[in-house]
Amino acid sequence: MLEKTRPATRDPLHISPDDPQRSRLFPRGALLGLGLLCAATLALVYPGQNLMRLLSTSADDGLAIDYLRHLVDLRGGNIDLRLMLAQRYMHIGKSQQALDTLRSVHTPQADALRLQIWKARWFDARALGHATEEAQARQALSALLQRTQPANFNEWRDTLVLLQGLDEPQAVQRLTGMVTRFLPLPPAAALQAARLLVGVHAEPLAAQVLFATAKTRVTEAEREQLIEQAARALLASGDPTQAYRQTAAALGSGAVAPQMAWFMVKLALGANQPAEAGDWLRKAVDLDLPAAALGKALTPAQRELAWQVLLAGGDLRGAVHIADAALAQQPGSRTWAERRAQVLEWSGQPDAAMQQWIALLRAEFTRHALDELRRLALALHSSSGLDAYWEQRAAHTTLTTDEWLQYAQALEVRGHPEQAVSILRQAAVKQPEVLTSLAWLLGNMGEVDASLATYAEALKRGALSLRGSIDYAIALLQNGQFEQARQTLEQTQHLSDDTPCHNAPAAAVITDGSAAAQTPPCNDVDLLAAHQGLLGDIAWDMGEQRSAQSAYGSIWNNPQLRDRIKPYQLQRFIILTQKSQGDAAALRLLPQAWAKAPSEALALLWLQSLVRQPSAQGIAEWERVVLGSAAGAPLRQQPQMYAARAQVWRALGRTDRALADLHEALRLAPGNTDNQIALLWMLIDANQPDALRQDVALYSRSLQGLPDGLDVLSAAAQTLGDNAAAVRYGQQLYPRKKTDALWLLNYGDLLAQAGDSRRAQAAYNQSWALLQKAAASGKKSEGKTTDQDLNALLARLRLSHARLDDAGQQALLGQLRDKLRSGDLTVPQTLQANAAIADWLLRLDTNSAARWWLARRVLTPAARQSIELQMALRAGDREAVNRLLQQGAARPLLPQDRAEAERVAGRPLQALATAEKVLETAAERGQDNPALQALARQTAEQQLALAQRATVTLEHRQIDNVIRQGPVLRLSLQFGGQWRLQAQASRQSMHSNNTAALVGVPSTWSDAELGLQWQGERSQLGAALTHNTAVGRLSGWRIEGGTQLPGQVRAQLEAEHNAVADESGPLQIAGARDRLALRLSRDFGRMWANVSTAVMSYDTRRGNPLGHGASTQFELGFWFRRSEPDLSVKLLGYSNRFSANAGPPLPDYAPLVPGGAAPNAAFFIPAGDDVYGLGFGFNMAHNDTYTRRWMPYAEVDVLQSRRLGLTNNLNLGLHGPVFGPDQLSLSYQRQQNTSGLNRQWSLQYRLWFGR
Repeated sequence: MLEKTRPATRDPLHISPDDPQRSRLFPRGALLGLGLLCAATLALVYPGQNLMRLLSTSADDGLAIDYLRHLVDLRGGNIDLRLMLAQRYMHIGKSQQALDTLRSVHTPQADALRLQIWKARWFDARALGHATEEAQARQALSALLQRTQPANFNEWRDTLVLLQGLDEPQAVQRLTGMVTRFLPLPPAAALQAARLLVGVHAEPLAAQVLFATAKTRVTEAEREQLIEQAARALLASGDPTQAYRQTAAALGSGAVAPQMAWFMVKLALGANQPAEAGDWLRKAVDLDLPAAALGKALTPAQRELAWQVLLAGGDLRGAVHIADAALAQQPGSRTWAERRAQVLEWSGQPDAAMQQWIALLRAEFTRHALDELRRLALALHSSSGLDAYWEQRAAHTTLTTDEWLQYAQALEVRGHPEQAVSILRQAAVKQPEVLTSLAWLLGNMGEVDASLATYAEALKRGALSLRGSIDYAIALLQNGQFEQARQTLEQTQHLSDDTPCHNAPAAAVITDGSAAAQTPPCNDVDLLAAHQGLLGDIAWDMGEQRSAQSAYGSIWNNPQLRDRIKPYQLQRFIILTQKSQGDAAALRLLPQAWAKAPSEALALLWLQSLVRQPSAQGIAEWERVVLGSAAGAPLRQQPQMYAARAQVWRALGRTDRALADLHEALRLAPGNTDNQIALLWMLIDANQPDALRQDVALYSRSLQGLPDGLDVLSAAAQTLGDNAAAVRYGQQLYPRKKTDALWLLNYGDLLAQAGDSRRAQAAYNQSWALLQKAAASGKKSEGKTTDQDLNALLARLRLSHARLDDAGQQALLGQLRDKLRSGDLTVPQTLQANAAIADWLLRLDTNSAARWWLARRVLTPAARQSIELQMALRAGDREAVNRLLQQGAARPLLPQDRAEAERVAGRPLQALATAEKVLETAAERGQDNPALQALARQTAEQQLALAQRATVTLEHRQIDNVIRQGPVLRLSLQFGGQWRLQAQASRQSMHSNNTAALVGVPSTWSDAELGLQWQGERSQLGAALTHNTAVGRLSGWRIEGGTQLPGQVRAQLEAEHNAVADESGPLQIAGARDRLALRLSRDFGRMWANVSTAVMSYDTRRGNPLGHGASTQFELGFWFRRSEPDLSVKLLGYSNRFSANAGPPLPDYAPLVPGGAAPNAAFFIPAGDDVYGLGFGFNMAHNDTYTRRWMPYAEVDVLQSRRLGLTNNLNLGLHGPVFGPDQLSLSYQRQQNTSGLNRQWSLQYRLWFGR
């Protein structure tokens, strides 16, 4: 290892002054030389300083320049010498030499001199127009100013002004911010700086300078001046809101001078601060001064500003006070008066505002004031305001017709009808259109003659409008001048109308400002309908049927007017049409008329037309259109409807339907003698003696006091063979009937049957005399032969025996034959004529039996009964078919048709026996046709429906948490066609599929049921005993029944006790249910509907009460297709409500609860729910019936549940025959409800036997 070299030992440092060995920086000789040099320098410099002082104070520029040049040459780096030399050059105007001298000097002082030089040169060049020198100077100045740093405000100000002149925006922008170095400035300097800054668009900076100075110790006047100027600077920046905010902050909350407060009012208003502007306004002036004093305290400009501020702030009372102050100083100011009116209205004083406008109008008329007055008067419904308005309008403008009417209306409303009449008479000179209103007003005033004269003048001058013509006609009617009213309406049919609906002033209603809306004009269509309707009414009352029909027809035949025809007018039009064009034309009108204006009278009028022109299609259409509508539903409770329809059925030959209707009419109104008479006449015509005898006994007392009652009682007695009663009634009728030839003929027959031949002959003679007299008069009905004419001819033919010779009798017979050959007779008339001829022929023979047989052959009812039966079969009318079968009408039918008739009549076993006999006969004879084949298929299905049935089902069923599976056996045995015995038994395994919710479920489920059912034609009854074993035993019963109600409504009622409750899993195995249910259903062709309701009570199988429930269900469906395969859609819904008892826990059922806790009633009772949805079905009409082929079926319900949300039900299956009279089916059902998931798989085999 190398050793480090140690430094040599140094001598110690001696520093003491008297130490001869102390260290020295310089030798003594060097120090002496240095001292001599300093002394020489001082000797030279001192005279130089005196020279510099001399040069700076010398007035001789030439001498100073020479010295300074030599000194510069001698001392080239001396900056001060160069600066002094440059200043001397500048003083004598040699700027270029000054610039050359300063070329090497770069100090602020040198730059300041250069700046002066170039400024001077730039100004001179601009003044002399030397562009080159000006550009050179500008360039030099720009370069200098870029590096200028002002030392004080004055330099900053000068530099800024210079830069503005040089148009150097970037340099100006840089320099403006430097002003903050000098803040705060004196007030005058601050104002000067602010003006400069605003000039270069630095308004916020200007405001900053002013606000900074305002915070210093300045006088109040200076402070407010600085703040105001700062605000103006900020306003110049385009931000009035910021200007107001900063200015208000600078002023603070203390008192300010009024002038400053006025300034702040304007500033706040410009910043959209009306509330704060109001506060400043109150600092500027005392607004609570009286109006006169306030007006004197404010200048016009201040009043204007105060008005604007108070309006902007919503101080309407203050604005009114300002307007009052202004009007106190300027009483004639229209501007302030209008403003006052406007603000009075805005402040909720419209009446005062209206008076202000009225005063303005009276002082000077202007259109604006007039419009404002009208608007307020209409809004206030002020008659005095409208009066003033129309007074001004009439005085200063030309009024239209509508406006004259409105003026008159205003006067009439105020109780001055005389003035209104005067106004309208004045207007009528040039505007005759007001005559109608004038006439109406005169009529209201009781001046009838003047009113009619005015209407006549309007008609003469061609000014009577359509509406006016209606009013004129009404006035004429009220005066008893019917013909003149009709003529007036006929003359004015062609008019249109544009006058008000209520052209009389008193009836006009003004709603808003527009003229059309003040008095809304009537629709031409409405007026024309009213006009023609009134014309028709007058013509109807006057018996002018042609004119009435034309008037009513003009309404009905016009599509625009049809909706406006009144119901009674429409009925009259149909009556008139029937009279002029016949029943066919009336029947074509009636469906349209019913659609337009359904009424009881119209329905009866329709039936009356059907009586005169009967048709099955017509009565079917009437029932569909009238009774099938909502408007016609009340007719079902009107006896007159049934009475009228009975006449139609009678005309159609449907005596059974006619009698049924008459009986219904009498049920609704038992005391109606007209219907009693009609019923008896119909029974007489129908030859139903038993019913006639019963009803005669029932109604004879009420009919004996009536002439028409005696008529029918006499005919009834005659029909019943009670000649004595018939003669007795005839004697009472004779005084009234002694001029009736046909009645006398019948009376003679009665007397002859009673053995009073003398009086009988007298009656015949009297009848013959009357008939001959009528024939001698030559009066004949035009057109077809009437019943009256024919009956008279038949009566003459009958009485002609022994009263006319053979030639006379042959002449009568020839007339009758001519009528038969002409074809003019109706079918009943032809039958009657044939019977009369047969009767006349047989009168030549003494064999009365032969006469009876021939008459019966001509008028046999057998064919009619057969036809009635066939029509009833086609219509499916069970009651009619059953009645006709009882009367023996089936004899003419074919055998297969007879079987169908018995089936329709509700005789299934008899129909089946008849069909089997027909098929056996056909088989023996080898007959075969499609009708027999259809009968064979139908017979086979009926045999199966009546046969015994045995069913075996293997099912897997889940209800809530309980699953059971196993076989179910069912047996159904038929007895006597109407009784059926039914039995059911099952034993299934059972378990819980959710032990977290339910445990202790028995392993076996046993169920048995035995019931008996009776099936009648319209009703059914059933009863069953039930037994079930699960968690305890349960024995109960069930009773059910159903019947057909009126209106084709099917009602079913069911009551059960101790039944298995499947609403939840615990209820199913441990509960019992009592239930009462009602179900109503009806088919409407392709539609069906049913609704059901039920109430339930739940107990445990040990008898502990659990709770109650109620359920309501509905279903509305439509069949798209009824035959196989059927398709349907339905709307369905149900509402279930359950309530559990609040009783103590049930320890007996603790084993069912996981954990062994005793459950309460809520453990068993499910939650209620409301469900609605849409269902679709395929082959659901045949899902449980025998079919000859395999058939699938399906039903899907999409449901919306209140508790479960969107859910669905599903029912799928397939079934069909295996060996013949049997059926194998596979089905799956699924349902989700509040009790949980319910589903079922089943495989079922059913066998029919015993047929």
